[in-house]
Amino acid sequence: MIIKVRDEIRRLRAGHGVLAPNLAERLGPHLRALCGLNQDAAQLRATLVQHLLAFAGGLPQERQDVLAVSLAIDCGVEHLAHFTDRVDHLAALLSVSTRTALRRIGEAEQELAGEIAAELTRNRGGTRFVNSYYISEYRVIVDNTAAHADPATVSVYQEREIVCVQDGLSEIPIRFELPEHIDTPNPRFSAHVRHGGRVTSLRRPSSTGFELVVGLPAPLVRRQAHRFGLSFVFPAEVVRAHHVITGEVTIRRFQLILKFHPDHPPMWIRRVEGEDVRTLDAFALHTAPHGMFPLDAVGEANLAFDHLNPHLAYGCQYRWGEVPVSRAAASGEDGAG
Repeated sequence: MIIKVRDEIRRLRAGHGVLAPNLAERLGPHLRALCGLNQDAAQLRATLVQHLLAFAGGLPQERQDVLAVSLAIDCGVEHLAHFTDRVDHLAALLSVSTRTALRRIGEAEQELAGEIAAELTRNRGGTRFVNSYYISEYRVIVDNTAAHADPATVSVYQEREIVCVQDGLSEIPIRFELPEHIDTPNPRFSAHVRHGGRVTSLRRPSSTGFELVVGLPAPLVRRQAHRFGLSFVFPAEVVRAHHVITGEVTIRRFQLILKFHPDHPPMWIRRVEGEDVRTLDAFALHTAPHGMFPLDAVGEANLAFDHLNPHLAYGCQYRWGEVPVSRAAASGEDGAG
């Protein structure tokens, strides 16, 4: 499949690249499947560009730059109506010969094809969200060391690096679920932007869901990266005994660290990778579920995930030994931009 996808990417080079007026006719079956079989012509170009940028985001930066120029995604080459002109432009940028620039383009196309082919294999027929950004790196620390203190709290620290794929991105909605939060006018938790933005609104769209909107320092342009950090403090009783994300945007890498007090370790802890979030309720009743692992010597769990699939849960689940199962830790969901 990789060779076929590479050939489809290569066909996009000609003329105006992704800006070609007959783009729909030039898309091969694999790229069309990536964008969605029912995509209308008006949205097809934006969908394709966003997917190409998101999947190229897993490649080295030079590869990303090469593809952005060769396919006319980069705003600086939109005026270059011929592939040969963009090759000459790239050769000048890299201070290499035209022949070397063409070789670099071919190598980048091959690697991008590998990323796309792997996604199509993993997610045949599945829904793929297309948004105005993707998350290149997402790091979370869940601190349970005060979960049995007075007051009992759970602190969560989040760091995201996002990459804009649509000009003008100025705010990021952060969505998360707290099923145990009672229906009160004001939230029982605190939320702060540690750096890289400010909270512009916090609302409750459903009985269990919250949406915090982070305003960015300035609107982002296509391919621009931005990093921001958040911190939350939750009453322990509103938090369930798991921390998972079910991304509604493309997430390239996710690192999760959970900290526990040495006097209050969990009865068990297990890795959650690509599961339906509803399976967590079933596992919560187990005394020794499949996939358990020990904490390290300092009472922490350190997990890493790559190429997360939309809708499915990634993270970990645990069970306290001395509290009722009904008290269950927050599920995080990154919402659409």
